[in-house]
Amino acid sequence: RRKMILKDTYNVKNSWTYRMWAHSCLLVVLLLSVSCSAPQSAQKDKDATQHEVPRRTLSYEQQRRFNDLYLEAVRQREKNNYDASYDLLTGALELNPDASEAVFDMALLKIAQGGAFDTTLVNEGDSLLRRAVDLAPTNRFYKETLANELIRRADFNGATQLYEELAAVEPSEETLGTLMKLYEQTGNFQGAIQTINRLEDIVGPNEDLALEKFQMYIGQKDDDHAYKTIEDLCAEYPNELKYRVLLGDLYFQNGHPEQAAMVYRDVLTSEPDNAFAQISMLAYYNQTHQDSLYQQMVREVVLNPQTQSDAKVEAMRGYIGTTTQKGDSLAALPLFREALDQPQADRSLAELCAYYVAALDMPIDSLAPIMNKILEVEPDYKQARLQLLQIAINHQNQKEVLRLCREGINYSPSEIVFYYYEGATLLQQDRTEEALKVLYEGISRIDNESDKETASDMLSMLADIEHEKGRHEKAFSLYKQAADLNPNNLLCLNNYAYFLSLERRNLDQAEAMSKKTVDAEPQNATYLDTYAWILYQNRRYQQARIYIDQTLKHTPSDEVSATLYLHAGDIYYRCGDRRSALAFWRKALNVSSDKKQRAQLRRKIQRRRP
Repeated sequence: RRKMILKDTYNVKNSWTYRMWAHSCLLVVLLLSVSCSAPQSAQKDKDATQHEVPRRTLSYEQQRRFNDLYLEAVRQREKNNYDASYDLLTGALELNPDASEAVFDMALLKIAQGGAFDTTLVNEGDSLLRRAVDLAPTNRFYKETLANELIRRADFNGATQLYEELAAVEPSEETLGTLMKLYEQTGNFQGAIQTINRLEDIVGPNEDLALEKFQMYIGQKDDDHAYKTIEDLCAEYPNELKYRVLLGDLYFQNGHPEQAAMVYRDVLTSEPDNAFAQISMLAYYNQTHQDSLYQQMVREVVLNPQTQSDAKVEAMRGYIGTTTQKGDSLAALPLFREALDQPQADRSLAELCAYYVAALDMPIDSLAPIMNKILEVEPDYKQARLQLLQIAINHQNQKEVLRLCREGINYSPSEIVFYYYEGATLLQQDRTEEALKVLYEGISRIDNESDKETASDMLSMLADIEHEKGRHEKAFSLYKQAADLNPNNLLCLNNYAYFLSLERRNLDQAEAMSKKTVDAEPQNATYLDTYAWILYQNRRYQQARIYIDQTLKHTPSDEVSATLYLHAGDIYYRCGDRRSALAFWRKALNVSSDKKQRAQLRRKIQRRRP
């Protein structure tokens, strides 16, 4: 029995199988009322039905049993019970392996279950889908489903054949449109042109189809027909200057640059800000090595407030490529700055500038004015604000961090990064209650789309605060959530383990978490100290001594804390080295500033025991 576990994958198929399921349910109802009749007997076209594969004849009881199984399979599928649906379809097909509707449904189940990984199941599903088409060759939906499955697997030739069959029976605009794209995909430009002609017979000639045909003529290098098609468009739509530009482009591509330039100039005389003509003229100047005219026009295009944004971007992209090829990779930067000083219609030019600066490997601070320009135009553009936030964090500019985070939360309330850094910054400013409020608001936004590492860090930070406030149970709950989200959050594992050990709770779990941190960072003194202390709590004193020695080794002498000396003293005492223990306790007393800890150390020294 195969398990149908790919629910989401199968649901993707729903959009193009729903009609067939509905048809199948209706068909079953008809079968229940007409005993022993073949499932395709309701076809009105008797001549077409005669070409279908003959079905085996079932007895009345067999037909009723088949109907019951199939209808229940459909019902279970609608309830997303794919295992049950599979088993019921298997039983139905054992009774009648020639039932196209059951074959079709089983095909979809196998394809969905196979997904992108189980090629055996997918191939079985493909074979069943083809069999369903053979069993019911007049069923348009079966054939269309098979064709779409072939397209999904990039079998464009097979899909083209099926769409030709569909178009022969019902040459609809949708079918012919898909067929045209399939011919284009396979490079069969003549087939695409013939399909466009068939489309024109249905919907009449129009601009879109004429342009499609023009592209197909270009593809098969049929210049005569390409010229005629675009000239006809120019004549029919004299106010659409883009067709004139296309004509100029055709001249240019076919080795007639001066004729092309005449067309471009004519268009620009009529409409100086025509983006199509501007870009084509730039290409003409560049390829004919008219450098001064090229640079002059780039400036005119990019600095003209009336120029469309996409034309500015295209002009700058070409300029970057040209100057880089000539060995001057920085040449475009001054023009970018000049252009961005002007008001922007959208973020596209600034975004291109950001990519350019990043490609030049310039300091990250160079991106700040560009990101600010983007936010002027599009204040809810999250990526720009995140980039600025990174710059502010690098400069430890807490005021700017708080401003960016608060704006980020207002514009992008689901982005938990803003809550995390605002909370962390407020903590650094000892504004603990404000930090708690922000962080709790942040964890309420965690969902399946959230970055798990950031979410885990935020939960761990909250746990640290709650533990410091004495709310230990709440802290442990938050630590667990953080560790579950990111099992490799070492700081969380360390703190969780240490605080558990202080209360002598779940010491085995604490030891396992702490060991993971030490294995990951064997020279981290904080992690080594925690692990040594947990071993001490578990009465494994000799092992604890090994790790406390490693802790002291990897801690600069001027950074050793009173707590670390205290731990070392307790561990050495339990290992029988009381002299060393006393020395460590005295060192702890010398550096400790905590009254309670100092009193504890004095008692240890006086009593010479922990």
